[in-house]
Amino acid sequence: MTLHWTVKRISIAAISAFIFFSYECWAREASSIAKVGRRSLAKIIQAQDFPEEESIWESEPVEIFEANIQILDKISGKVFKGIIHKDEKVSFGTISLVLKRCFKNSPEDKKEVYAFLEIYENNRKIFANWLFASSPSTNLFCHSMYNVQVEF
Repeated sequence: MTLHWTVKRISIAAISAFIFFSYECWAREASSIAKVGRRSLAKIIQAQDFPEEESIWESEPVEIFEANIQILDKISGKVFKGIIHKDEKVSFGTISLVLKRCFKNSPEDKKEVYAFLEIYENNRKIFANWLFASSPSTNLFCHSMYNVQVEF
C-alpha cells in the first residue's frame, strides 16, 4: 500500500468544475441552470488529464510489523512501555490494543512512525485510527483513564 497525497489532483478537478459551473450559471437564464448538474461536472472532471501522482516523501515509507507503545494510567500513574506486534493483543488495565498496520519513514525522510491501532475496552471497540509518534498531541484517542502513544 502506498501513501500518496492526491490533493493536487482533487484541487485541479474541483476548481475546473467550479469555474465551469459558475460560468454556466452566470451565462444562462435561471430556468436553464438546472440543466447544468452533476453529469456535466462529472464529464469535466473525467476529461481532465491529470499528471502522475507525486509523493510527499523522498522515498516510500517502509511497513514494519511491530511498534513501541506507551500506555499511561492517568489515575494510578502506572506506565506500560513495550513492543506490540502486528495482530497481537496487548492488555493493560481495562483496555486492549491490537496493531493492524505500522509504517516508518525511510532514513532520508523525517523520522516518523505511523501505527493503525484498534483499542478495545471490555471487549468493545472504542478506537480504530492512526497514531503518529512525532506528534502525540494530535492523538485522537481520548480516554478518561488512559493515554496511548506510539514511540520511535
